[in-house]
Amino acid sequence: MLENPVHECSECPLNSGGRCPFVARRVAAGTTLWSQGDVPREVVFVKDGLVSLTSNDATGHEVLSAVRGPRALLGFEALRNQPARGAVDAITEVQVCSAEPTTVRHWVGLTEGSNAPPRDVSASATTLLNLALDELDRTTRDIDLRSGPALARVARFLLASSKLIDAGRQAPFSKQHVAQLLGIRAETMSRCLKKLQTAGLIESGRTVKIRDGERLAEVARGNV
Repeated sequence: MLENPVHECSECPLNSGGRCPFVARRVAAGTTLWSQGDVPREVVFVKDGLVSLTSNDATGHEVLSAVRGPRALLGFEALRNQPARGAVDAITEVQVCSAEPTTVRHWVGLTEGSNAPPRDVSASATTLLNLALDELDRTTRDIDLRSGPALARVARFLLASSKLIDAGRQAPFSKQHVAQLLGIRAETMSRCLKKLQTAGLIESGRTVKIRDGERLAEVARGNV
């Protein structure tokens, strides 16, 4: 679920031949990058930290809750001047690189007329396409996390977040937030964690640590 942070431009997928137009900045925890229905004013690449994606239907009921971390590219709606399908908020302090839509369109050769870039933009276009496909994969994983029995959902989440868990860092989001991601009640989340702990698959306290990844994977597949 969580990719490795990007510390240097040389290791960043946006660095296509050293022509990256994105500009780095820090975003404080709790900051809203854009709200649902707003047209994003920038395309944002996450270098480090976590952001949440939330979407509600016309009645106000939440229909999507997801987390994105390093190497996620967000704000594709900006390229077509379309409203965002969900809100994006910083869960932790986040390091991002961002660019205005017109800049990104020029970068990948979508500018029309006399202002079209007189250069080979194939590398830039390929980069944008690959990042868009990565986001599609993440959306598919979000759907998978919300399917099946609650215990299997929790197990899949723990396995998907193992990099963060095994690092021994305090989780940047609460059990309530994780329950929202998985489409279950917070009480159900707590019961599932207790059951996995009793079975010896995890250690659960202020942080969660995986003790038996193979057996946890069996639970994630619904083989309890």
